[in-house]
Amino acid sequence: MPNWEGIEDAATMLPRIWLTRAKDGDVWKPLRKIDCKALNESRGEEILIEGDRATADPKNGTIRFNFVNRPGMKLMPATWFTKEEKKNQKEFILHPLPEADSWQVELLYQNAVRASSSLGEGLEDVLKEEIILESDSQYKICVVRNGGLLSMRKRPRKTNFLGFGEVQFTLQRGYGQYTIEGEDDENALGDLTHAVFVIHGIGEAMWSKAEVSTLCMCDELDQLRVTVNRKKVVAWREDCKKCEKQKQPLPPPPNRIEFIPIEWYDKVRSPSHALVTSLTAVTLSSIPALRSIANDVIFDVLMYLTPEYCEAILQCVTTQIVELYSTFQRINPSFIDRGGKFSLIGHSLGSVIAWDILSILKDNLEKNIPKGNKNDPIQIDGPASPTRMHSLATLDTRSAEIPMGYQALAKGAANDSNHGTWGPCLPKKMLQTIPFTPDLSVFLGSPIGLFLTLRGAHPVFDEMRAIAEAERASLIPCDNEEAEPPRVFDISPIICSPFSLPTAALYNVFHPSDPVAYRIEPLLLPEGVDNHEFPPPLFLSPDGKSVRLHVKARQVGDQLFKQFGSLSAMFDKSVENAAIAAAAADAEAARKMPNTGADGKEKTERPNFSGCIKGRECLFRLGGGGTPGDL
Repeated sequence: MPNWEGIEDAATMLPRIWLTRAKDGDVWKPLRKIDCKALNESRGEEILIEGDRATADPKNGTIRFNFVNRPGMKLMPATWFTKEEKKNQKEFILHPLPEADSWQVELLYQNAVRASSSLGEGLEDVLKEEIILESDSQYKICVVRNGGLLSMRKRPRKTNFLGFGEVQFTLQRGYGQYTIEGEDDENALGDLTHAVFVIHGIGEAMWSKAEVSTLCMCDELDQLRVTVNRKKVVAWREDCKKCEKQKQPLPPPPNRIEFIPIEWYDKVRSPSHALVTSLTAVTLSSIPALRSIANDVIFDVLMYLTPEYCEAILQCVTTQIVELYSTFQRINPSFIDRGGKFSLIGHSLGSVIAWDILSILKDNLEKNIPKGNKNDPIQIDGPASPTRMHSLATLDTRSAEIPMGYQALAKGAANDSNHGTWGPCLPKKMLQTIPFTPDLSVFLGSPIGLFLTLRGAHPVFDEMRAIAEAERASLIPCDNEEAEPPRVFDISPIICSPFSLPTAALYNVFHPSDPVAYRIEPLLLPEGVDNHEFPPPLFLSPDGKSVRLHVKARQVGDQLFKQFGSLSAMFDKSVENAAIAAAAADAEAARKMPNTGADGKEKTERPNFSGCIKGRECLFRLGGGGTPGDL
């Protein structure tokens, strides 16, 4: 029996390989093997592929994405391919033949196999047979023998004199061995138990351009999914090896995590949008590269600082999350029953959007329930607190009695430093919210600390701490004001603001050298706490690697600062003791004297919180049920 060229799959029943491409002219690429098998068994019905992230329609030859705003892909099956060699002749491109042509080619190939077998009648008649391609009538298919090697060839029907300059191609049966990155790892994982909605930050309009080499968010998430799955599988296999050595039962495979991108840039940056048209008109033509950065990157921040566009972006993101949440539930109807959880990730400006979405959810969940009642109002002893504000800022300032934490005044009281908010500044109250409480909320490279500072959130958080102190004090039974409270009650001062968002846990992850990343915890501590007293962030490092030298140096510096601080305190102890009596006398005299300002009105001194967190563990409840951290 002669040898064949281009026969990658010699199976009698040749399986179909399903291929896809975005547009005409692109190279056809095979789907994952598990998806090809499912399509071959589907009998033409629509099926879910790519881990339920896409839906394949074999009848219409299309693929549509379930969670990503991408154009549909073309889909086709193939068993025979035209082999086009590149110039270096080491690589080649496979072009699939349509099914109608593949069937004819397969029949000719089977005839040649039977004719060349031991009981066959020889190849003379088969070598004379030709097949005219239905998809391209200018070419024909025939069996060619070159010495002892047979091959299926695609040749032009009209040949030149003696065949000079004739272009012909070798046909290949089967696609051959191939691997899709991440397929084996994802197949090894267990059920899907966690879905994460990821909100992009600034510059996505630039990264999504075809001429820019930087990956867009959808491509980045594809790589992130592959990386996460690989790490989970590697750790699981290591655990399996340890259990085998210890003769213990093998652990079950880890569950799968799905990352769903939330894109908002194209909704508010449509080329037909009046804002984009005006921006293009006023942009100078000089230094186009730098102006593109300003228009496509920096302009996103300026838009979000504008109430109208801030509302449009929040509405766009919330609507997408609601729609994708519904789609996800339809595709995975038993997800919630199996204990599935939903989370949020925000990158850069996307983390501010995530924070504001959680603020809106907080407002709708709490329904603005006031503290105390008319018969038993809560009185706060201490400095004058800022006006109670809401988590969402609006332009409507007609109501003077605004519930705490909701509305910052965008106009009418711009010079009033007592007004502050932790939420967005919107033209009107936003009623639509996300349909779930996140299990995790992760901020990556987040400037939320900067935004909260601009919004004046620190005094609001301080007021919440003061209210919590007053509430606790009102619960301590003590008939005699001079008597000590019962020991069962915790009388240590509340240091961290009790402010929290509706999420089980919240993490602010940043690189120490990120110029636009800011911390959040200092804003939850009382105003007046020294910077060196802030709890240090938790430094993370890659697997098998230690913290970098400059990070270690900073940690050592912080430790030395604290040590020298305590050492100097020892030397200053005598001076401090000597000054106690004088300080006590001055305080008593100041207490008896009226504290008035230049206008004759009584002023309230702000308490000094310097040193209040020394030696104490700070528990931030920013993430509701969990303890957040700066990482």
